[in-house]
Amino acid sequence: MHIRFIDRKKELTEAWKQIFEGVDTISVHHGSIFDFPSDALISPANSYGYMNGGIDFAISKNLGWHIEKRLQNKIREKYYGELLVGQADIISTDSDLFPFLILAPTMRHPMTIARTPNVYLAMRAILLLLEYGKLDDGRSINEVVKTVAIPGLGTGIGQVPPFVCARQMRIAWEDVMLEKHRSEQSWKKMGSNFAYFYTNDL
Repeated sequence: MHIRFIDRKKELTEAWKQIFEGVDTISVHHGSIFDFPSDALISPANSYGYMNGGIDFAISKNLGWHIEKRLQNKIREKYYGELLVGQADIISTDSDLFPFLILAPTMRHPMTIARTPNVYLAMRAILLLLEYGKLDDGRSINEVVKTVAIPGLGTGIGQVPPFVCARQMRIAWEDVMLEKHRSEQSWKKMGSNFAYFYTNDL
């Protein structure tokens, strides 16, 4: 599986390049996410599936206004109306550009999340879904989705600084893809990772 990090913010793409240097399954692109068709597109918005602002409005405009209704129906039926931060799910879009949409909320509703681990939680949920999740027809997602387009997580309304975003995404990637969650680590080590979530220092 190949993951594409795509955003219009130069500071964010530069942070991704630095933090994910040497990871050959990830590429970084500066520009519109809609210029890089992929099997799945990530929506990092709210827990309720409202797609009337920010990148979600752009997704609806580019891929179809039916997506919001389809997403909200799944959230109501499967999650009792709210997909929590730290969860993710997938729907089909009927689009040739991005056949699937993955919702991984970075916030419950529009709010600042700069001092939270929400980017980590959303990225972790994305990767776990891609690795172990199944489509509604029972097929494994990793058999169908080979390319994924991910915009900045929480860097718009959420006001998460570029390096904080990149670092939280990197720790989530290590925890899932390198299975660092399986290793025995002291609370001191875990605590240092949590502190690393919130610093924008180089």
